[in-house]
Amino acid sequence: MQTEVHMAKKTSYYDYLRQEMTDMVEQLELPDLCKQSLKSRWLDQVVWADKKAEECRRWHYRLRLTAIVGGVLLPAVVGINFQLGNQLGKDNEYFRFWFPYVPFVLSQIIAVSAAAEEFMRFGDRWREYRQLAEELKAEGWEYLQLTGPYRYKTHQEDDSPPPLSRSRMSEVSVEDWKALKPQTENKESTTHQDVYTLFAGRVESLIKNDVQNYITALQQKQAKEQEQIKHILKTVEKVSTDKTLFAKPTPPPQQPPYGAANPPHNGFGAMGMPAQHPAFNAPGQPSIPPVPPQNTPMAQTAFAQPPAAFAPPPAPSAPMPQPTVAQPPAAFAPPSAPMQMAFAQPPAAFAAAPSASAPVQQTALADLNARILASTLKLRGISTADGPDGGNNACAWTVNKVIQDASLTPLGANPNYVPAVLDALKQGRGELVPRESAKAGDLVVADGEAHIGIGLTDGCSRVLSNSSSRACFVWESDTDFDGSYGGKSTIYRLKS
Repeated sequence: MQTEVHMAKKTSYYDYLRQEMTDMVEQLELPDLCKQSLKSRWLDQVVWADKKAEECRRWHYRLRLTAIVGGVLLPAVVGINFQLGNQLGKDNEYFRFWFPYVPFVLSQIIAVSAAAEEFMRFGDRWREYRQLAEELKAEGWEYLQLTGPYRYKTHQEDDSPPPLSRSRMSEVSVEDWKALKPQTENKESTTHQDVYTLFAGRVESLIKNDVQNYITALQQKQAKEQEQIKHILKTVEKVSTDKTLFAKPTPPPQQPPYGAANPPHNGFGAMGMPAQHPAFNAPGQPSIPPVPPQNTPMAQTAFAQPPAAFAPPPAPSAPMPQPTVAQPPAAFAPPSAPMQMAFAQPPAAFAAAPSASAPVQQTALADLNARILASTLKLRGISTADGPDGGNNACAWTVNKVIQDASLTPLGANPNYVPAVLDALKQGRGELVPRESAKAGDLVVADGEAHIGIGLTDGCSRVLSNSSSRACFVWESDTDFDGSYGGKSTIYRLKS
């Protein structure tokens, strides 16, 4: 008699989650079409996002830990290779042959792990998938338990805009509130059938927002990669056309030996004089021109005594005729005027230039504005979902991101807080400018320090800032942010 043993298949967490949620959906008083839509759209997205988040988390930990542990072990392996390689290699040929390859292999593993993590962005994708999964779960639980926005019935006109997503509920910009039509609420109890359309709309809003953030991040990454490729191509072209890299080096000119300007002749120098002391032929001093050989008769010229600084060495024991120098060369002539007279007037190159600090300062400020404007146009349209509150309160964060892209130091002790940014401007980083003198690239602070943006035109008639409702750097308004903050804005120009 044979006994069959059936091993129960281990149920994964995702199968358990799908089964539990499916049972709950089946118990709702909804048409079959609505139940099937909930399982195919909402529940499928919850399980998929949860599974992808766990997968990216595992790969992120694997690659990061490989790079970290390998970076710690590599110096130790290199030290062992140097210290023990020679000693153990004498007795163990296998060790001597293979162990030097260990540091190389370990360094390549570290490099591959870091490069794979940088390219695949497992850490960023883990956080994005986890956020989407938790938001979908929270929305589903509120719908199943009829809490939150599903607690009471909401009467809304048919042509009103779709409901806002969860990521936009904490703070919505003024223009969004103006776009919404008046709604009335009552305290009537509701059912799952009554708020099914509201729940479906909010789920679609969450999924669309996640897809849009992914596409925006992908476009930014591709633009950055394109810039890197262009830079590499320019470098390669510059190197390939530089002929000096392949030119043969030119040998240095042969310098005559020391003292060769007056070569000796039969033990005597020029004009039949004894070989001169090195002081006469010191480097940088003019040498006495050569003359015919000694056996050529020539008229003897009397020379006056040279200056003491150029006097020849003491005469040897055997007396020799000492010629006299009539007039020293012009190069050795003593100055006819005191030395300080030559420096009575400073050279023209050191003359004081007229003061030009004001134009230079204006030029520097104009250059800063141009850099800020260029970075503003470059980053226009980027997602600010990585900023505070998922982009809802990211106006100061966005402005500092532009300033940092312009290779400048971010503003404020807390770069995400508008009052801190304004304090930094008032304490020397910026200067207050009137509207008629405003330029493109100036910083525009809303009334009450509630918002901040960057001027796109002279006079700051058009200002670009973060849109809280879209979590994107796309809101273009007038100087006072279209009256959203109830007062007039102030304009500052960055100085450093």
